[in-house]
Amino acid sequence: MSGGRLSAALRYTIWPVVGALFVAGCGASSDGGGPTSAASKSADTSSASVTLDSATVATLDRTVADAFASSGLPGLAVSVWIGDEEWAQVLGVADIASSKPYESDDHGRIASISKTFTATAILQQVGAGKLALDDTLESFVPGLPNGSKITVRNLLDMTSGLYDFTADEAFNVAFDADPVMPWTPQQAVDIVKAHPVDFEPGAKTVYCDSNYILLGLILEKVTGRTAAAVINDDVVAKLGMSGTNFPTGNTVPEPHPTAYLPDPNDPGKPLRIVDDVNPAVGWTAGAMTSTIEDLKLWAKELTDGSLLTPELQRERLASKKIDGMPINLGYGLGVMTINDLVGHNGAILGYSSIVLRLPEADATFVAIGNASTDSTTVTTDIVLKLIEQLYPEQLK
Repeated sequence: MSGGRLSAALRYTIWPVVGALFVAGCGASSDGGGPTSAASKSADTSSASVTLDSATVATLDRTVADAFASSGLPGLAVSVWIGDEEWAQVLGVADIASSKPYESDDHGRIASISKTFTATAILQQVGAGKLALDDTLESFVPGLPNGSKITVRNLLDMTSGLYDFTADEAFNVAFDADPVMPWTPQQAVDIVKAHPVDFEPGAKTVYCDSNYILLGLILEKVTGRTAAAVINDDVVAKLGMSGTNFPTGNTVPEPHPTAYLPDPNDPGKPLRIVDDVNPAVGWTAGAMTSTIEDLKLWAKELTDGSLLTPELQRERLASKKIDGMPINLGYGLGVMTINDLVGHNGAILGYSSIVLRLPEADATFVAIGNASTDSTTVTTDIVLKLIEQLYPEQLK
C-alpha cells in the first residue's frame, strides 16, 4: 500500500490495533535499517517463570471475558499453551439465530496465516534447488513493473514495491458485492500490471497481498503442480495437520460456525452472513482453513522449522523492522514478528485469526473468531491483551 495508510482494502491481514498497546498499519514502511532477528530482543528472565497457576488462569479468564464482551464477535475459541500446560476458553455462539455454542474444534478461515504456508512451500523449493531467493520475478511471471529487479526474497519479505491488488477500488466493490465472484490469480496480476510500483525493490517494507499471489504462481511453475496440491501434500500432510486445508471449494469444512460480516460504517446493523467465499480470490495469500489445535502445531513449525534446512529456517526468521512502530514489529520470509514472538494474523470476510509463539518460553497463542470486516483482526487485539498479562516485555 502507498502512503502509509491503514487500509480497509487489505482483506487477508492487518497489523494489530490494540488500543493503548499500539497501533500499526499495513502500509507502514521501513527505509531498510538492516534485518533484525526474531530472537534479537534479549530474553527476559521472567519469561521462563510464567506458569498457568490458579492466579494466572484467573487473570486470563478475566482478560478474555472483558475483551470478548467488547469485541463484537459472536463466538471465539482461544488457547494458550506454556510447555505442557494449556489454558483454553470458548465463548459465545457459532450461530446467532440458533444460539448454537461455538466449539473448540470448529474450522475457520485463517486468511493471511495462509502466507506462512505459501512461504514454507517456496522455501522448500529453494532447499530442493529448484528455486533461489535471488531469482527474479521476470523469470517466472513476465511483464510486471520492475520484474527484472524484484527477487523471490523481495516477494517473501514484503519489500517488492509492487502495487497491492486489494487496494484496487473496482476489485473491492466487486468482492464486497459477491464474495463468491469468479476470479483467477491472473486477474490479480493484471491489476498489478496496470499500476506503477510504489517503491524500488528493497527500499521499504510494505505489506502487499500481490507478493503472495505471485509466489503462488512461481510455486506452480517450478513444481508443475497446483499450489493447493503442493501446500496440502508437502506442507500440511507432512505435519499431520488433518484439520488444515488449502480449499478448492467455497465452503469451510465441517464443523464450522456461521461466518459474519459487521458493517464497518454502522456497527449497530445486523451482521451479514458470509459463509461462502471463493478461495481463488485470496488464493496463496489468504485462502486456507484450519483449527485451533492445528495452528498450535503450525506455530511450533514456524519457530523450529522441521520442514526446512537450518539455513533456510534462519532466513525465515530474520525480519526487517517496520519503521515508526512503537514496538519491534517486523516481517521475515512469510512470518510476522513482534520482538521474540513469531507467527501471523489474518482477516477475511467472516473470520479473524492469529497464531503467535514465544519459543524461549515454549508458549503458543492461538485464536479464531467468527466475525470480521476486511480491515480488522479482533482476535489479534484479544491475544495481545493476553500476552500483555504474561509477557509484557514482548510488547515494548
